[in-house]
Amino acid sequence: MTHTSTHATQTAAPSRLPLYLYGKSPTRVEADGPALLVRILHKAPLRYPFARIARVIAGARVEWQAQALAACQQEGMPIVFLDTSGEPSGYLLPAQGKPSRLNSVIEEILARADWPQQYTPWLRAQRMRLLQNWLNARQTAGVEIEREEFRERVRQHVYRPESEPARAPRDHVQTAAISAYVLQTLHRAGLKPRYWGDAGEALELAADLIRLLELALELEKSGLGAAMHGDNTAMLRILHSFANRMNGLLLTLLGSLHRHLKTQLEEWH
Repeated sequence: MTHTSTHATQTAAPSRLPLYLYGKSPTRVEADGPALLVRILHKAPLRYPFARIARVIAGARVEWQAQALAACQQEGMPIVFLDTSGEPSGYLLPAQGKPSRLNSVIEEILARADWPQQYTPWLRAQRMRLLQNWLNARQTAGVEIEREEFRERVRQHVYRPESEPARAPRDHVQTAAISAYVLQTLHRAGLKPRYWGDAGEALELAADLIRLLELALELEKSGLGAAMHGDNTAMLRILHSFANRMNGLLLTLLGSLHRHLKTQLEEWH
């Protein structure tokens, strides 16, 4: 869902869609009963019922009425805010609901000083699994991947994923959309975006999951050509087609993390 009325009325669209408010022109968002009223300079106001909105991605030039923010929170709808360059700069989430069993497991493991030694290998293993699944899928499709190319992808994404020279520029539309989706899923699952250990170190659950989904999507796009990058419309089409897989992948990652941390706790007990 964008701030254009034609996209919102596509017959093939699901009942709930992300609402993208890039704010290229001055934009104000107000509450209007069971809906958001979006006023864009020199355009007719647009009304988006809450029942049609999954989550909101808002640009830096979007002005929010306090009642509109409160209404989104009451609806359990996360808002991701973008800075002037289009990079996600923050988010607004409803208060955490009933904590899940995974939430309790994470908090218990964070009580140990060596928790990063238990969490980091899991994170590395998930990156490796994504790459191996991608390789298997390409080979099944009859696409040959050079051994050195795969080794380089492993070096980049598994062993030095935070190295700036190795990291490609992030697609802001992609990052914002995935961020909103991950934050919403964590909230519904009774989980926090960030957890703090006793030594002041943070387990960045949301950020790490966002990076994993970005990697999965980048691998998915690898055969689509450079034309897919930098084109918001094309990017939104790819995200829409990737949505079901992204949902399954995120649930699989959370289940894997739960099993891994629970196993570590049982061994310590």
